[in-house]
Amino acid sequence: MESERLSAINLASGKLVPIACKPPILSSTRTNWDGIVVEYHHLPPAETPELCLQQHSISIMLGHEYQIDWRLAGGRLHKAQMRRGEIGITPKGFQTQARWYQDVEFLLVSLNSSLFQRVADNAVDVELIPHRGVRDPQIFHLGMALKAELEAGCPSGKLYGESVATALAAHLLKTYSVSRQLIPPQVNLSERQLRQVIDYIHDNLALDLTLAELASLMQMSSYSFCRWFKRSMGLTPHQYIIQCRIERAKFLLTYTQLPIVEIALRVGCSSQSNFTALFRKLVGMTPKAYREML
Repeated sequence: MESERLSAINLASGKLVPIACKPPILSSTRTNWDGIVVEYHHLPPAETPELCLQQHSISIMLGHEYQIDWRLAGGRLHKAQMRRGEIGITPKGFQTQARWYQDVEFLLVSLNSSLFQRVADNAVDVELIPHRGVRDPQIFHLGMALKAELEAGCPSGKLYGESVATALAAHLLKTYSVSRQLIPPQVNLSERQLRQVIDYIHDNLALDLTLAELASLMQMSSYSFCRWFKRSMGLTPHQYIIQCRIERAKFLLTYTQLPIVEIALRVGCSSQSNFTALFRKLVGMTPKAYREML
C-alpha cells in the first residue's frame, strides 16, 4: 500500500509523498521490526523534489558506480560519484534533493528517534551530521544483514531486526552524531540477575521476545543490555535465543509426535515455513528430515 512506503514532506506542496518514485522491491513495513524501516530499491533515472525527511535516513549504494547530484539544506547542487558500499546519512528534518542519470540500486534505512533514545538511555533529541559518499564497512554489513533477512522472509523474528537496528543506531551515535558521549557506560550485573534473564527466556520461548522487554527486566537500555549479555554469555541475546529455540525444537522433534507446525509455534516462530528456514540454516536439514533421521 502507498501509505506503507517511506515518505517525506514535499516542500513545494507541503504534502507527504513517497521518498522514492517507485515502490520498493523489498520492504520491512509488513514486519514487526520496531524503530526501523528498510526498503530495497532499483530505480530508473529521475530527480526528486526537495524533501524534508521525517526520520533519520541512511542510503547504502549497491550495484555499480553512479553519478548523483545532491542538494542539502537548500544549498548548491553537489555532483558525486557514488560507488557500491558508499553511504549517505540524512538527518531527520533535513532538506534534501537528488538527481541521477542511470538506473540506481540502493538500500534505504529509516530510523525512528525513539530507537536512538532507547540506545542512549535518555530522552535527548539526537542530532546526526549529514554525510555523502562515506565508506563505512559496519553500516554496509548491518544493512546487508537486514536485506538478507528480508529476502529470506524474516525467519529470525522480531528480535533479529531489533538487534541489528540497535547496533546500527549505536554506531551512528558514536560516529556520526553531534554529541558522541550519548552512549551509556558499560555496566556489570550479578550472576543472579543473569540467571533471571536466562530463566525468563526459557520460560517464554514461544513468545515474540523483544530487546526492550528483556532489557526492562534489568532496567537497562537495549544497547547496554546487549553489551552486558554478550560479555556475560559470549553470544548476543538474539543468538542465544535462536540457539535455545533450536535446542527446544530438537527435543520436541525427538521425544514427541507433535506436528511440526505446533513445534514451530512452541519455539516462537510465526509460521512453519519460517521455522523450517531457520532450522535448515542452523542444523543443515529441515525439521522433517531431522525427525526422520532419528
